Amino acid sequence: MKRLFFPFWGIALMLIPSLFVSCSETDEDAPVAQIFFEPDANNPYKIIFSVVATNADSYQWDFGDQKGSSIEKDPQYTYEMSGDYTVSLMVKGKGGETEAIRQVSIAASTLELLTGGAAATNGKTWVLSQMASNGDGASSFAGIQYQPAPNDVLSMFGIGDEYDNEFTFHSNGNYGINAKNGNVLASAVYAYMEDILASEPIWDLGLAAAKYTAGSGLKFELKEGDLSVVVREENPQTQVVSEVRTHKFTNVKYITFTNGYLGILTYNTTVIIRDISSSRMVVSMLVSTLDPSKFGEDFQKPSIMYTLSFDKK
Repeated sequence: MKRLFFPFWGIALMLIPSLFVSCSETDEDAPVAQIFFEPDANNPYKIIFSVVATNADSYQWDFGDQKGSSIEKDPQYTYEMSGDYTVSLMVKGKGGETEAIRQVSIAASTLELLTGGAAATNGKTWVLSQMASNGDGASSFAGIQYQPAPNDVLSMFGIGDEYDNEFTFHSNGNYGINAKNGNVLASAVYAYMEDILASEPIWDLGLAAAKYTAGSGLKFELKEGDLSVVVREENPQTQVVSEVRTHKFTNVKYITFTNGYLGILTYNTTVIIRDISSSRMVVSMLVSTLDPSKFGEDFQKPSIMYTLSFDKK
């Protein structure tokens, strides 16, 4: 019996050192990885990834949006939308495989807030809000308010039907206007001079309901920086009108249109974005209110600024 058991235990004891050596080598050869990233300087949705890895022969990235993946060591990836994404990287080598995980957060750009982003295939539609924001109303170009706007101000003057007009922005620059009842809100001067009045204008307010049909090829462009506008500014309280001058808005976000406008139909269709979130937007419009019989062609120049709020439909 002793001769039978001795070889068995002897073989087992001989194997133990080799088992420990094998495990030790595997641990030393196991891949290790750490993820690093930074946004592209010109596009915050584009993320530049890099990895510091040892004992790694292959890389498999999952960018956490259920769309993007890569087998590059240091890939770059552009997300369609803002959000929080869990990025995972599986690295493999002779010693096995290891997964590294990192959270990436992307804030929504003004363009995404305005349009819904590339994932919003139908764009994003805005309507005039019946609830006024602080600052809504008529003011000078320098922001001195002459006429605050209360809630439901259009209904107070008999043109509340124009709250239902729809303005749709697409991330590719396309634009749409749906004049629900065939009428839109317009500068009273513009509607009168263009012979598109739909009802008696409210001259004290400087606004009117006007007939409107949206044309084709409507486009918009979102810009940021300084904006210079040639104006003849009117002070409704003193009735004083300035000479022709250039007013400069410094470091603003603004929208220009091709064959379109937003909010108030008037001669200058550029609008300045004062504030924007995913569900609400406040913009200022450059409106013409001057008497054409007194100011000649200058009546088309902006004379006052109207600030109004919009809600996401």
